Amino acid sequence: MNRLDKLTQNFITIAQKQLGTAQRLILLPILLFAHLSYSNGTPAASEQLFAAATSAAYQDIIREQKSGVISADLEQIIKSSEAAITAQSPTLAMATIVRNMPSILQQVTSASVQKIAALALSLHGTDIAQALLTEAKNQGDNFSEARISFEIAKYDAEQAQWGNVITLLKNPGIIESLEKEDAAEANLLIGNALQQQKKHREAMVFYEKIKSSSSHYRLAQLNLATANIRQDWWSDAHLAIHNALKVNGSKRDELDYRLYTVLGYSQIQFGFYRDARESFRNVALKSSYSNRALLGLGMAALHQEDFIGALSAFNHLRDKQERDISIAESYLLGAFTLRQLGQQEAALAAYQEAVAYYQQLNSKQSAELTNLETKPIDLQLTKTIFIRPESSKNKQLNELLERIVITNDLLAQPLSGNRVSALTNIKASLEKKYRLVAKKLLVEEQKSIESYLSQSRFGLATLYDGN
Repeated sequence: MNRLDKLTQNFITIAQKQLGTAQRLILLPILLFAHLSYSNGTPAASEQLFAAATSAAYQDIIREQKSGVISADLEQIIKSSEAAITAQSPTLAMATIVRNMPSILQQVTSASVQKIAALALSLHGTDIAQALLTEAKNQGDNFSEARISFEIAKYDAEQAQWGNVITLLKNPGIIESLEKEDAAEANLLIGNALQQQKKHREAMVFYEKIKSSSSHYRLAQLNLATANIRQDWWSDAHLAIHNALKVNGSKRDELDYRLYTVLGYSQIQFGFYRDARESFRNVALKSSYSNRALLGLGMAALHQEDFIGALSAFNHLRDKQERDISIAESYLLGAFTLRQLGQQEAALAAYQEAVAYYQQLNSKQSAELTNLETKPIDLQLTKTIFIRPESSKNKQLNELLERIVITNDLLAQPLSGNRVSALTNIKASLEKKYRLVAKKLLVEEQKSIESYLSQSRFGLATLYDGN
């Protein structure tokens, strides 16, 4: 959850002020599960090389193999492209769009072109989207320009190109020309882009434009809450989250659980420990946020010196057979909590178990670093090598992976030697970048593991000294 960064820092500061020396040694690495800060944008030169090489390959495939249906029916083009994507054939999907571009450009004022632009961008066909936008501008059709600009802005947001998002959407005429839900999402995109640029107050104006009837309202309220948290306006932040939680009534989904998790950590930050525990209890155990919620539940209990409650939460985490940063932290915190309970022998055993666990985890992460150069790059690699959920969902890694998949699919086609050479070079460059980013993420994770190991050894040593 990338908007917990400051909350995490503030909580650590609070912990340092309110707790004793021994507890400060424990809490320093706790909650450090926010998104790691790496640029998600692809450098312009790499983007241009990828676009040039793939575009040339698509043209060859269309000319030589006649791939893709020919149709003047935009809905048929969309249907055929979607079927190809579902069948994991990105080349056929793009070939269908590229082959029908003359017809698509002639009908650029049709609302269906927005879907075609979205499909092309899902396959990183930025040149297609730009060609459609240029034609819409040439024809002076404000509605078409707005729809295509909106799709390009969504793509740029995924690449963390925040300046581009603002440039594309901040013109009031663009939003006014969009359908109601697209206009709401456009306001959400502008707000997020401004917030990423630390312009929190300006971002709040755009979030507040989104009505409660919109499907984007809850996320807008979450973003509004985080903007308030960053300015230490906790009452407004909590009000925004509660407004979002009212929308679904008694029903709960992943966004609700995310809202409760952010609310809980904010309540810890501002000293509302009992309320925080109640917020965390609203997160279902089946949720992807359950581990963070359990960790927060234990932390709130520690603040209240309810060591039995804290130990229960940490033990529940420790019993899970998953690779997750919150579970890793529970080993250290569980041992610390037993010590606060005065259970010296149990604490000693728990610290010994934590040392062994972190040593083993550290060895596994070291092995992953060593093997990263030789393992094939695929989705499974991303899912298995990390312990932080944010690392496995890293946008830059996923984007690089998507481009690798597209390049591999093109290389499986009968292309000329020049095309194969260009695509092979592109693939090598993408894989190199993927490994560099993955290595940075792994190194950051390993630093946390080594910190937990060091603190576990320190706790073990002080227990021995005490005995």
